This record gives sequence, C-alpha cells and structure tokens, in this order.
Amino acid sequence: MVKNGTYAISQIDEERTHWRLAMLALLLVAMLMTTAGNRPPPAATAALDTMSSWIVQGRSTGQVTELIASEAGVVTSELTIIRGAGAMLTDDAAERLRQIEGITLTPNHGVVGIQSVGEGVDPEEEAAEIHTTADYSELIGANQVWDEGVTGDGVTVAVLDTGVHPFRGIKKDTNKDDRILAWKDVIRENNLIRKHGEIPPGASMRIKDTNGHGTHIAGIIASSKKGEDDNNWMGVAPDANLLPVRVLNQKGKGTYESVILGIQYVVDNKDEYNVRVMNLSLVSEVQSPYWADPLNQAVTAAWSEDIVVVAAAGNIGPDPLTISVPGNNPYVITVGAFTDNFTPEDWSDDYITPFSSAGPTHDAFIKPDVVAPGAHMVSLMSKRTYLAKENPDNLSGRNLATFAGTSQATAVTSGIIALMLQEHPGLSADEVKFRVKQSALLWLDPDTEYPSYSVWQQGAGRVNAVDAVFGDIEGVANEGLNIAADLAGEEHYVGWSYYDEATGTFMINDIDNSGFGSWAGNYFAWNGAFGSWAGGFGSWAGAFGSWAGGFGSWAGGFGSWAGGSGPWAGGFGSWAGGFGSWAGGFGSWAGGFGSWAGGFGSWAGGFGSWAGNSDPFAGGFGSWAGSYDDPSFLAANVPDTRSKSASIGTITDVTD
Repeated sequence: MVKNGTYAISQIDEERTHWRLAMLALLLVAMLMTTAGNRPPPAATAALDTMSSWIVQGRSTGQVTELIASEAGVVTSELTIIRGAGAMLTDDAAERLRQIEGITLTPNHGVVGIQSVGEGVDPEEEAAEIHTTADYSELIGANQVWDEGVTGDGVTVAVLDTGVHPFRGIKKDTNKDDRILAWKDVIRENNLIRKHGEIPPGASMRIKDTNGHGTHIAGIIASSKKGEDDNNWMGVAPDANLLPVRVLNQKGKGTYESVILGIQYVVDNKDEYNVRVMNLSLVSEVQSPYWADPLNQAVTAAWSEDIVVVAAAGNIGPDPLTISVPGNNPYVITVGAFTDNFTPEDWSDDYITPFSSAGPTHDAFIKPDVVAPGAHMVSLMSKRTYLAKENPDNLSGRNLATFAGTSQATAVTSGIIALMLQEHPGLSADEVKFRVKQSALLWLDPDTEYPSYSVWQQGAGRVNAVDAVFGDIEGVANEGLNIAADLAGEEHYVGWSYYDEATGTFMINDIDNSGFGSWAGNYFAWNGAFGSWAGGFGSWAGAFGSWAGGFGSWAGGFGSWAGGSGPWAGGFGSWAGGFGSWAGGFGSWAGGFGSWAGGFGSWAGGFGSWAGNSDPFAGGFGSWAGSYDDPSFLAANVPDTRSKSASIGTITDVTD
C-alpha cells in the first residue's frame, strides 16, 4: 500500500525474505569460487539468514573485494565511484572488517521514490478534478523560454528512478527524433546476476517502468506530448535527451547499492551521452553527516564531474530538520514544493505545500535551495503500473495521472536546467546552481516586503525559468567548499545555521557581522512552526524578466538588500567567506543522531561532537566510526512505524 510516498512497514519482513532468497544462488557461486589459498572461510556454512547487506569502503575497490572474499562474504557489486563494494556478510565478518584501519562499513540502507498523493491541496478536490493539462510550464515561465527557441535541445538528463514507459512523448522529441540515448536497468541486471552468477547472453533488457513514478518524472522533465486543453508541451524541456536508469523496483524501492550503481553508470558514460543533469527524485533517511554517507559520496563525485545533480527535499515536512538523503548534500540543488492552489494565473494564493521537507540539514546547511511547482502535477503514466493501480482516482485522460510531491518539483527544476544549458552550454555545475538560486523569486509579505517563509522553507524562492535562462547573472555557488578535499577525506564542512534556545528559533551565525542573524521578516530566523504562514498569502518578489537589468532589480525595497550588502550576489558561501570546517573546530553534532529526535536543544550553543568523541574525524573517512556505524546505536533508533518515512532506511525487496 502506498501512503504518503512510503510503504507499509508490515510488508518489510516478507519482502526481505524474498530478497534473501534471491541472493542464495550468488552466495553459493561465491562459495564455490573461494580459493584454496584463503584461510578457512568462517561464513562458508553460515545460513543466509545470518548475513546482512553492507556497503564496504577502503583505499580501493580491489582492496575491499579481496577483504570481503577473505571473510567468505559475497561481493554483490563493485562500487568504484566510492572506492568500495556491496557485500553480504555475517555479523562476525562485518565486525572483523570494521576493525581494519581504513575500512568502513555502512548498512545498505533502503531508498524510495517519493510520491505524495493529493497532499498540498484539498485531497477531495484533487481527486474529483480531472486534469489533462500541465500548467507548471506556464507557472515557471518555460513557455516564454520556448518562444525564444530554447527547448533543451542537445542536453541529456539522466533520470535515476523506476524506469520509463516508452510512450511516444518520452521516446520522441518535438521533431519526432529518438531521444532516449541509452537504457540501464540496474534492478534487472542485479537480479540476473544473483540468479545466474552473470548476465546471460541475450537476456531481455527492454525499456520498462512497472511502477510509474519514473515515467511521471521523465514526462515532467521532457515530455513532447501536448496538453489536451492548452496545446502546450507537457515537459519543461521537450527536446532534451533522456538517459533513464532503473534503480528502483516495481514498488518504487531500492537500496544504496542500486542507486550508487546507477550514479556510477551515469558518471562513466557522461561524455558519450553529454549528460549534464542528473535527476534524483528519491530519498533515504539521514543516518550520518553528509560526507560519511556512501550515497552522498557518490552524488558528490558526480557533481565533481560537472554533472548538475537535482535532488528532492523530501515529503515529510513541514517540520525543520526533515531534509532527506541525498537532498541534504550541500553541493547539489535541493528542491521543495509549492502549489498554485489551482489558480495558475493568480500567484497571490500560492503557498508552500505542508509535505515539503524543510531545513536546516543536520549539518547546518540551508536547504531547500529553491521551491518549484509540486502539487496536482499532470504527467504520463501507464494505467498498468503499480502506482496507477494503487491510485485509480489519480488517473486522468489518456495515459495521464495527477500526483504531488517534491519528486515532481525536482523534475520541473531539472527541466529548467536543461533549458539553461542549451542556452549556456559552457556553464559549470556551480554556475548553474548560482543562476538557479539567483533568479528565484522570494515569497514576500506585500505589506512589509519581508519574506513570509524562512530560508529553510523556501530557500532562495520560487524557480524562474526566464531569468535562469536569459538573465544577466554571473557567479558560482558552493564557495568555500573544496570538493576535491571533501572527496579525499581531508576536509568536511558544516553550514551556518544554529538553533537559539533562548529565543526558540533557528538562526544564521552572524560571524562577519553582516546582520544576517537578526534580519527581519523571519527569513533568517524561524521558530520551526508552519501554521503561522499557512493561513496568509503574500506575493512573489519581482516577475519573470526582472533580472534582465542586472542585480538589484528585484521588486521594491528588497532589491536594495541584494545590492547593498552584496552577499546575495556573492552566493550563500560568501556570507562569512566560506563554510565552517569539521577540521576547524566545529566537530559534529552533540549527542549523536538520536538527540535530534527529542527537539532542537542539541543545536544550542554551537557544534559539539557527533557521538561524544572529541576528535572523531582525524584521519578522514576511514577513521570515522560514528553512531550510524554502531550496531547498538542502530538498534536503539529503529524507525518509528507511525512516521511517514517508516520504511526508509531498511533493506527492502529489490526484485522485479
């Protein structure tokens, strides 16, 4: 059963059993291949039920696979992008490997494609109204960009999801040319390897999407189908090329391993297919600092290759500290959702959807980066898919369905970036992020001209395709972050958010005395509540094209703020000359991950240590053994079965 983008916790035990059975053949093959030169394999006679799935990392993938074999474990994948491998190991074997210097083990956490059904608007109105037209392209000004001949032509967007159904609007661009450049089915390949020990010659690898989520997302990004009412293209970038990678199964579930394999494939083939954008409309629960998380490491590696990664904020808002993995990665563009309230031509009643996850991240970074349309989103979906059968009331028109979520908002933003990169093919990933944020329109109170939502709810504001593509904007995002040092394990970072216990608000560290910590209007101060904004509407600052005149041209008095202090023009990283560094004394969060669940008090007074260790980070990745790698910690932090994200972070079924 689908509920708020996750799946009933009661299904997990049954699905885990199926998954373990699917691993049996590969386990036996691996045992037979164990060489006589190895020491006696302690796991050789172990029952499969005693083994667990891990991501193992070290100096290199070669080193890691040898160590796994020495423990009679099963190498389930080679994850070269993170210097590691997927493995099945007994608890004893995992513990022995964990004791080796430079080796880290991470549970193979579950990942889901997030889908929120009818949230953010009146659910009854959502279900009763038949939608056959996508108005989100007009909401962001994409139709005005098309009028200038910019449709995403030549730019490839990789969509890591449940696959795609080969509808004409997906397969063909507006000129009826084929635009699916390649197809990678990680789920199918892994299942064949587990069954046969290899991919049999001639095995079927047809393009498919048995869930529906991936098709819905790809359609929002690039569908060349036209709406039945307005005759506009339904995709934001209808001439963009697509590289679909299936990393989630029929029920929309996958694992860290499957998603990392998908990212690795995209990075390996980025030059051949001109992959400039990677859409990640999927989430997992935060278990560690961003830099210690294997999925986030793969995402960071993709960004370092100049692939613009666009990630969903998550659908578990509106509370603070709800940004999911990989949206909590400071490098990527993280997207929340707003709704036009069924009035696309009237912006005055728009609001941020209550399900949209809010920041700051647990590493104190401001997220989301922007918000985009994410309610009553119409796109392609086969009626024979899992989501369609589970949600028949959401079907509308011929092969169309209406869903809501930050997944869809992420797809809108990926489409905008494809338009931008057609017009400016030489932009780096950091320059793209800067343009997306700089061109966004803040949500303001029309009476005070102060922002109505905090920076941790709306980020830089509402996406604006016209100015993102055509605006006179120059600069780079992620200033102060050394991505090479981050990936090498030499330095890691924290943002400038903190929780002021005295005032009960989230604030920005005013390290350079620029006034951010006390700036009026609730933009840089937030008490964590949502209701105070839910009832009142405001206005978006400026309009499409307002950046044509350069900086400082935003509406009314707000423009003078951007032009006066300069930090907006310089990017978020320039607030204090860069971000804080883990190595520079900030350390990690006080009390470990569990302390966040009890409230915001652990944020007070600055940054402490992650798990009571005064220096847990000396030496880089290999030496960190924080609480998420501690079995006793994991046992003490079982997901709340009442939570919307109850099934996230578990090992789930990865079969077809």
